[in-house]
Amino acid sequence: MGYPTEHVKEIVSKIPFNPGIYMMKDENGKIIYVGKAISLRKRVRQYFQKNNKSPRIEKMVTLIRDISYIVTNNEVEALVLECNYIKENSPKFNVMLKDDKTYPYIKINIKNKYPTIFVTRTKKDDKALYFGPYTNVGAMREALDTIKEIFPIKRCKYNLEKKKLTSPCLYYHIGRCLGPCINDVNLQEYKSMIDQVILFLQGKNSKIKEMLKQDIEKCIENLDFERALMLKERIEKIDKISQKQHVANLNENSTDIFGYILYKDVLHIQIFKIRNYKVVLHDNIKVDEIIESEVEDTLSSIISSYYLDNNDIPKKLYVKIDEDKKNLLNDYFLYKNIKIDVICPKKGEKLKLINMVENNIKINIEDNKNNVVDDLSYLLKFKDSIDSIECYDISNLRNEYIVGCMIRFEDGKLNKKMYRKFKIKSTLTQDDPKCMYEVITRRLNHAEEWPLPDLILIDGGKTQLNMVKKAFEEKNEYTNIYGMVKNDKHRTRGLMDKDGNEIDLTDHKNILNFLTFLQDEIHRFTITYHRKLRDTVKLKDGKVYKRKK
Repeated sequence: MGYPTEHVKEIVSKIPFNPGIYMMKDENGKIIYVGKAISLRKRVRQYFQKNNKSPRIEKMVTLIRDISYIVTNNEVEALVLECNYIKENSPKFNVMLKDDKTYPYIKINIKNKYPTIFVTRTKKDDKALYFGPYTNVGAMREALDTIKEIFPIKRCKYNLEKKKLTSPCLYYHIGRCLGPCINDVNLQEYKSMIDQVILFLQGKNSKIKEMLKQDIEKCIENLDFERALMLKERIEKIDKISQKQHVANLNENSTDIFGYILYKDVLHIQIFKIRNYKVVLHDNIKVDEIIESEVEDTLSSIISSYYLDNNDIPKKLYVKIDEDKKNLLNDYFLYKNIKIDVICPKKGEKLKLINMVENNIKINIEDNKNNVVDDLSYLLKFKDSIDSIECYDISNLRNEYIVGCMIRFEDGKLNKKMYRKFKIKSTLTQDDPKCMYEVITRRLNHAEEWPLPDLILIDGGKTQLNMVKKAFEEKNEYTNIYGMVKNDKHRTRGLMDKDGNEIDLTDHKNILNFLTFLQDEIHRFTITYHRKLRDTVKLKDGKVYKRKK
């Protein structure tokens, strides 16, 4: 079938020249693209003319079988409608932040007795506080790591109203949690700390310091010098972080700076967020298959949608864009009651700030890679991002010295302090499923002091998975459990969920490489422990000797 069809040609010939939005539809009537125009017919007609179009738009045009449109009074109303329709329909050929589930939020469940902070991909109407969405997962995790370093908030996901713990976890013992699980924290003190976390995410460090200084004065009055010292150390950490964030000669108080570079048909956009005269966060957006003529339209569309569900609204926004687009964005924000002043600097310090952002894009353009753990979370369709992973393996040799081991990957690196060894006691034969059941059961006996991970990976198939599932059910615990499926060379080629469904990873080389890295590490750790036992002989007199090799 050629394109445009006679039906589409007839629609185009009758479209008015008024401002409005247009919706391209495929043969099933599904909206595949939404656009806006100051003149609908003139804009829609361009899609079917022999002009320079990106590969993305060329492909989209071949699929158009119907077009609908809505006339508006002006281009501002058209931009508002465009944003609404994209958010509602998620057209496959639009390039904006159309799918919030693709990008993570930082969530604070402020309605809970002891609020926690964590990452989620789904924004719900649950009265929680959300920050984001963050397109730069690395920057978001850096902010989270900083919060966890400064504020000893609750880490575990236990509902303390339903589950009573008898002993605190590791984070309590190393001073990274105040211990609400054992009622070792004042509720008002905890809520005050959460307020400080919220201010930190908003870049209002000076307000946090004011609150902490007031708390220190109260502690001194009450002769609580130990807590006063702890709060003083928190101020010092905030000062240290602030010094790292500081950029010289910043005269901006509440400003977002948009820089962009088109490189090999990919539009790289970076946003620097300046709060209280320092850069507190930067965000990255990458749009594929863009040509030069589409850059400013794409940029203005992204800016218009970027602040719709954002708690952190700046007073000013600097960007290189033409006057018409600037005026349109200012009118749009006024219409949506979003108090942002869009400014297009032509010279001076403000232009230098944009150039600074663009230079940063150039430096990092080759390193703009997705976080592999976040890719894994998205592939497995988890609602929350993965912060911690545990892997398990069994090793035996002719029924001799059967062992199991556990390694933990946490906050982007191997956490060797959480590696564990298990000498199998329940069987003397090569029964890997039974050995795995014992290892997991013994591990779950320490669920309170060893926080459960977001994901467990088993070096084994469906039978081992069933035994792991049984151990969790018996202990009334839950986490995500997957088996690592091997190829004929005993290398990971996929994952299997606990119901036996296999997930092919052939087209996800970065995830495969990451899983292979974990597989190699758990295998190394287990074999090392097995050899150590095998090479050690305990005689009847109780003395231990090394085998001679």
